Amino acid sequence: MTVGKRRRPRDGTLRQGWVYVALAVFLIVDAFLVTAALTTTPTAAGSASAADAAQPTPRGSIAPTETPTPTPTPTPTPTPTDVVVSPVPATRILSAASATVAWRAATGNCPDPVAAPEVSSDSGITWMTTDAYGPTEITALQGISARNGSVAQFVGLAQADCSMQVVRTFVAGANYSSAPDELDTSWYVDPADRAELHGPDGAQPAPCAAIVALAHGTVTDNAAVLCADGRIFATTDAAATWSAPLSVPGALTLTATDSGYTAFVANADPACTGLRVISLSASESNAELNQSATGCYATTESPIALAGNIASGSADGTLWLWIGDVIVRSADGGGSWL
Repeated sequence: MTVGKRRRPRDGTLRQGWVYVALAVFLIVDAFLVTAALTTTPTAAGSASAADAAQPTPRGSIAPTETPTPTPTPTPTPTPTDVVVSPVPATRILSAASATVAWRAATGNCPDPVAAPEVSSDSGITWMTTDAYGPTEITALQGISARNGSVAQFVGLAQADCSMQVVRTFVAGANYSSAPDELDTSWYVDPADRAELHGPDGAQPAPCAAIVALAHGTVTDNAAVLCADGRIFATTDAAATWSAPLSVPGALTLTATDSGYTAFVANADPACTGLRVISLSASESNAELNQSATGCYATTESPIALAGNIASGSADGTLWLWIGDVIVRSADGGGSWL
């Protein structure tokens, strides 16, 4: 029996088998890598980036920008010197007879208020009320001329017809009597017509549209007026002629003194919070008034509150001021007050 020879496979067939094995291994590795990639959890940063990228931006929109809230510019509060108040007719009047004696009263338009003057003999610490209306039916006192604690003369209006009249007392207000003979030579302004004033020579036109304060002293023909526009005029010939006007913004009242006149001015000087005291003197030619600041009365009251609500007087070198419920005096032109 003949034994046949074993046939050896060809080299090509063997190589073909290794190719299949290699291919299978490759596919297994590739499948493993793909599976790993799909199951790996993305990082937070990667997720955020993907989410941001997925958010559509609205067409025409602009990313909001934080805008700081503007701070409003505060409105400046006016200082006292920013406020200039015009003078108005007073609601009170005062006349000093000496450094310790004075008379005062409320004033207004006829037929109110009834005349009830007060007198003080102790520098304004206490006041005694008197009744001028009962004996004379005088109302709305417009002026006082105090001689002493017993004698004083008043100009006012009759209640019956609001005509001007003069009354006086010689017994410290215990009684009053009419004095019609004194009217013709008296200084006064009728509140019904402030474009005119009356002096020793009779009625005269005012130097301005409206007088709000009249001041006259012991010299018969001398007087000064404060007008509603803040100008001051003086006369030395019973209102026949007047000085050139002196503008004093903020002037509220005027009084005659031994050397001329004194005006109390609201907020005329930033160094004086209250009332600046201005001394006024008339030249001999009556052509002009000269002014100088001599003092200050400090108060927190506003100029509007003070207008019409202060009164002043002067005698024996002492300046009196009635403000609110207070009476103060100065012996040095307003430099200091008692």
